[in-house]
Amino acid sequence: MIKLTKTGIDLWSLEGELTFDTVCTMVLAGPEVGDKRFAIVNLSGLTRGDSAGLALLVEWLASSRAKGGDIRYVGLPPKLGQLVRVLGLDFLDSDNKC
Repeated sequence: MIKLTKTGIDLWSLEGELTFDTVCTMVLAGPEVGDKRFAIVNLSGLTRGDSAGLALLVEWLASSRAKGGDIRYVGLPPKLGQLVRVLGLDFLDSDNKC
C-alpha cells in the first residue's frame, strides 16, 4: 500500500511501498505543482521501493517541470538511495551531498 499526503503548503509525504505493485495507482496522484511552483516530497515514510517506484518519481518530476514547476525529494531511504546512485538518478536525491 502507498499513500501520498499533503502535509502543508507545497509539502507532501509519501508512505508505504513504492513498487511495481503500487505505482499504477499513483501515476495520476502526484503532488500538485503548478506554474512556477514547487513541491517538497518527504520520502522517509517509504518502507520499500524498486525501479518502478523510481520511474514514478522521475515521471512526477518531468510532469511538474513540463508545467513550469519543480519537485524536490527529501528523506530518501538508504536502500532506495543506493538504487538511485547505481542507476545514475542522483538528481532525485536532494539530500545527497556528492
